[in-house]
Amino acid sequence: MKTKYLITAIAVISTLILSGCGGGDSTKSTTSAEELVAPPVQEVQATGGFNSPVKIPSGVSFTLSAPASFKPGKFAAGQLPGNRNQQFKVDITNGSTAAVDLTTLIIIGTSSNGNCVDIFDGDNGMEGAPQELLAVGKSISFNWGLSCSGKTGEELSLVLSNEGEAIIKVTGKVA
Repeated sequence: MKTKYLITAIAVISTLILSGCGGGDSTKSTTSAEELVAPPVQEVQATGGFNSPVKIPSGVSFTLSAPASFKPGKFAAGQLPGNRNQQFKVDITNGSTAAVDLTTLIIIGTSSNGNCVDIFDGDNGMEGAPQELLAVGKSISFNWGLSCSGKTGEELSLVLSNEGEAIIKVTGKVA
């Protein structure tokens, strides 16, 4: 009989505990979609333009090719209707004294009409950041894609960030 009461008590307590899980508060979020994708406001270590190496004080050098318009593959994700799809190549050379972890590397794009969105597209080799350390003295190249609002020739700014810190800013034009 004692066991029956114990099981019932556990069931009631569990129900009370779980009923509090997943509940929301009654206040509505005032955060807009633009605020959720807004690039962080940070000072960068170096600036430059497309197709030119941009070297940071640690000795790591970044080159972003000028964006080119492209057609995403059948299974691509991230492209937005009405936006221009921009593809560029990222070259990184590690001239520092330590390996560089690129797993958290992101590129934040901003056109004169708003923020850009990442495109992931295996057909075009746009698969995100490299997942291995970049050894001292080594280089790596990979493709990146963005879906940006705006017209050809309008301003385009890219901020490359790694480990939560802005590293470089490259400016040019939407392709």
